[in-house]
Amino acid sequence: MQETSRTVTSWFRGRLAIAAAGTAVALGLQLAAVRAQSLTGDGAYHLVAGHQAVRYGQNLLNLEHPPLVKLIAAAPSLLEDRPLVPPARVEQWRQAINLAHRNPDVLERVVLRGRLLVLCCFALPLLAACYALGTQFGGAACGLVLTLLTALSFSVVPQLSLLQTDTAVAAAFVTTVVLCARYVRLPTLGNAALIGLAFGVAISVKFSGLLLVPAVVISLLMAARPIRIRIAHLVAVAALAVGLVEATYAAANWRYDSAAGRQTIRSYCRAAGTLKVTDRMQPLEGPLLAVEEADPRLAQWLLGAVGIVTQDRIGVYPSYAFGTVTSQGRWWYYPAVLLVKTPVAILVAAVVLAILWWRRRSPGKPRLEVPRLAVPLLVTVAMYLAAAMTSNYNLSVRHLLPVVPMLYLPVALGVARSRAAFIPLVAVLAVESLILAPLWMSATNTWWLGDSNPTRFSLGGGDLEYGQNFIQLAKETRRRNIDSLHVLYPVLEPAVLAAYLPDARLVGPSDEIEPGWYAVNATIEQLVPAVLAARPESLYNYRGLTELATRWRPFWEAVAAGEDRGYVAATFHLYHHQEPRTPRSLDSEK
Repeated sequence: MQETSRTVTSWFRGRLAIAAAGTAVALGLQLAAVRAQSLTGDGAYHLVAGHQAVRYGQNLLNLEHPPLVKLIAAAPSLLEDRPLVPPARVEQWRQAINLAHRNPDVLERVVLRGRLLVLCCFALPLLAACYALGTQFGGAACGLVLTLLTALSFSVVPQLSLLQTDTAVAAAFVTTVVLCARYVRLPTLGNAALIGLAFGVAISVKFSGLLLVPAVVISLLMAARPIRIRIAHLVAVAALAVGLVEATYAAANWRYDSAAGRQTIRSYCRAAGTLKVTDRMQPLEGPLLAVEEADPRLAQWLLGAVGIVTQDRIGVYPSYAFGTVTSQGRWWYYPAVLLVKTPVAILVAAVVLAILWWRRRSPGKPRLEVPRLAVPLLVTVAMYLAAAMTSNYNLSVRHLLPVVPMLYLPVALGVARSRAAFIPLVAVLAVESLILAPLWMSATNTWWLGDSNPTRFSLGGGDLEYGQNFIQLAKETRRRNIDSLHVLYPVLEPAVLAAYLPDARLVGPSDEIEPGWYAVNATIEQLVPAVLAARPESLYNYRGLTELATRWRPFWEAVAAGEDRGYVAATFHLYHHQEPRTPRSLDSEK
């Protein structure tokens, strides 16, 4: 035991400098992410919904996510002299987002403060949970390595301070797994209570927190205690979790109005809310209204949970990957996302460590022996990946954030035992994230957006363009002395663009192509040809999407016929036109 302690102490002393440097870089990256990324699409809706709750006491928007993160993210809006937006019904969500962007100075302050709060309340606890997870399975050295692998990974960096739920649910997932393993080792009522609180946080920030149920139940049943004790602990866990959810919804409904709450339920059930559920939730309107009479908070939680599942079954979001687009889930999507978005250094380390383990294994024991403490972790990873791979929500690597630290854990275990590997691995991750700053979200792991990178536009949505690059586009226009910019970005609201580039103008198929500068968003280059090549049965709202793509194609091609100035701000293709032209004139030239 003393020898092990001396080894760990020596390990820390020998790498204290690189650990401190890695921590400093991770902190600097997060501060850069807070300031350098524009407000993402979902982030704006989360912020407005949270503002409705903290300012007016009404949880009427964005019921597809529980309110805990939104309450914290929007709390800084109370520091402003006037409301960010007036009270709004769910049918008015788009107008509310536009109004928030029409006062960019106020919005910038609220977003900055909100992101710092999210960073403190959820990102730092996530990294602390990573340290606890690594320490639990491989000692303090492994905890340090796992924390730095997570904090310095370019695919994780841009997510941690976003005004969305992914970081919070990731912190709750990792914490719950750590506490479940602790309970397996020491099954006390106190440890069961901690599981209940962590699990309660998970289902108070995102409905995917329910995927922790199997790990929690199995952990409680594995305990070496009489069955009546285990059942009592299970009841305590459930009571604490439900109580925390109730408290969260109560905080978001501190001035609850039954008439408005019931109308919101009707709107969602009749597909007039922000969930695309067609007519599938109409039969639930009556039961949910009955629940509202007894417990409005429970009714809102049930509405969100059922709505998310219903929307997933329908498959409503067009997901782009490797040249094709579909609204139906692909089983290979998230494995491919992991391969493309995980830093190469971590992938190489994983392969090398797997080869070394295979060579060093005992001839009589070719299989891995799974310790009891690892069962909650393995169940959680299996459940989460199974749900992701069978889901129609093929959206972004951020959806894998709850299990990313668990997937990094084997690498952390191997690196912690190999002193020569720690410094180069951490250094490479830090340098990579510094080079990519602040365009991490648009990056892939072969090499950012260089022409030789075959994966640079292989993925879409939140893996490439999520509305996060407008601040960088504004900086690029100033650097190039572009005083007037035309932007091609379908379905973007003019108020959102004006908040970051006041002198820019959104243009589309009905506009003439005037002399000047044009920025074409990469989603046009991806989705227009992919939608037009898609099969009708593969796309939700196929007719509407193909009509939109058909309208945009000649205009985009006419813009692309100008002088190509390359990509700026990662996801905008810049063109310059000397003379006016129209899509029709381009066709005649052909």
